[in-house]
Amino acid sequence: MFKVFGFVKKNNNLSHDEYRAGHVGYHNSFGRRLKNIRGYILNVRSNRDLAKDFKNSEIIRELSLNEPKNFDSQWNGFGQLMFDNYYDYINAKQASLDKAGPEGLELDEMVAKVGDDFNHLYSGSPFQFNVDETIICPVMRPEKKLFKIVQFIKKKNELNPILYSSYLKGKYCSIFSDISGLHGLIINHRTSFDVMTNFFKPDAECFSTKGIKRRDRFFNSWDTIIEYWFLNSNDFFKGRFEKKLLSSLKKFEDKYFAKSFYREVDETVAVIPKRNIASEFYHR
Repeated sequence: MFKVFGFVKKNNNLSHDEYRAGHVGYHNSFGRRLKNIRGYILNVRSNRDLAKDFKNSEIIRELSLNEPKNFDSQWNGFGQLMFDNYYDYINAKQASLDKAGPEGLELDEMVAKVGDDFNHLYSGSPFQFNVDETIICPVMRPEKKLFKIVQFIKKKNELNPILYSSYLKGKYCSIFSDISGLHGLIINHRTSFDVMTNFFKPDAECFSTKGIKRRDRFFNSWDTIIEYWFLNSNDFFKGRFEKKLLSSLKKFEDKYFAKSFYREVDETVAVIPKRNIASEFYHR
């Protein structure tokens, strides 16, 4: 599975909710039709503030470690694109023969442009990057909205990346496997593999001096994203921050993390991720 994240900042002409409607509705309708796509999930930052709008919000503030200032001014949502390989990813933007016309199916050029709404929906290019995924607990989605929270982590500079990954997958995340109400846990380590050069046009904002500076500032705040799915927010606060567990995690984080902070996101699954071997025929 080749997995790519793309963080976006909304166009300044849109409110956060207007951006949400445009991305979930119009943009997703084309993104889900990209050639050979095997998974497509959109995460929009929730209107609720974990540090203000929940009964146990003081726990979030207690556990947050060196949260960067004005972090939310840099993003409003992020998409997750999944393909079998890099080749499928860079060749995904092609016209699709799936538009109904008077003579039958016609090529839809708008799929190749992913709706052609970038300049209206976003402010600058997406921050697109490859991730190394580790599934600690497979996501089980019932027919209802789950409470999803993501943890942004930056490791301490002196910590070896391989040791860091091993500790995170082992001691840190294994603790959560038996928490009541947990419906999924996935670790995503950002890699240095370039996924922008062959995906965006050479004159895109992401390749300008301003675009590179914007992206580097955002990436400097974290190097790992952990996704947690819970049946509801109460299960998250009750299980994830049980006093004994909280103390153990705090010691781990103080020792290995330079930064750690949380955000609730609203998830829209446009294409359910399929990590099995693809069939020989087109299927979604």
